[in-house]
Amino acid sequence: MSPRSKSTLTLLAIISPFVLFFIVGRYFFNPWELPRVNKGQLIIPHIPIADLGLKEPGGGAYNAEDTDGMWTLLYVAGEQCDKACKNGLYYQMRQVRLTLNENAHRLRRLVILTGTPDADFKQFLNENVAGMEQATGELDSLRDALEPVYPAQASAPLGDIFVVSPDGQIFLRYPTHESMDATLVEAENIRLDLERTLKGSLI
Repeated sequence: MSPRSKSTLTLLAIISPFVLFFIVGRYFFNPWELPRVNKGQLIIPHIPIADLGLKEPGGGAYNAEDTDGMWTLLYVAGEQCDKACKNGLYYQMRQVRLTLNENAHRLRRLVILTGTPDADFKQFLNENVAGMEQATGELDSLRDALEPVYPAQASAPLGDIFVVSPDGQIFLRYPTHESMDATLVEAENIRLDLERTLKGSLI
């Protein structure tokens, strides 16, 4: 075998594993079906909170400046708060934040009101989950902005919980549940994701 042939074979031996890896990854595996570390639904690309068209209680725009410096658990609410809503606000947000212990101060809770809360909902907000920040938004605008998160037949953010980064990027989603067992499982999922996120962040 000539030196040139030996060099060619050596080169092929070096690059062939990379070529094979590319072909297998490109045509035989869907990377989105591989197991993920996060428990919630990862939103890619992330959605800027400014795209939701939210308003502060005073009427100004609620945007990335309002999320600066802290991570945010965000809940999309209607005029009424059913059992799943109350489970989400209390167990999946309030209680999860408390389990973070010394990191609890790094997380804010935000409820987006897409309608005027009825008397029962107002009482629950004041007596059971006090300390939540509030913003208002139009449900249609939220649906449009969050459409990539949902299948076409189920574009409904109402009743869902999202995690927002300090720079205003919405990147994780969790459902709420009427079942207490399912609620506690989801709360643990949120806790695990938040602990992992906060551990890897300086904010």
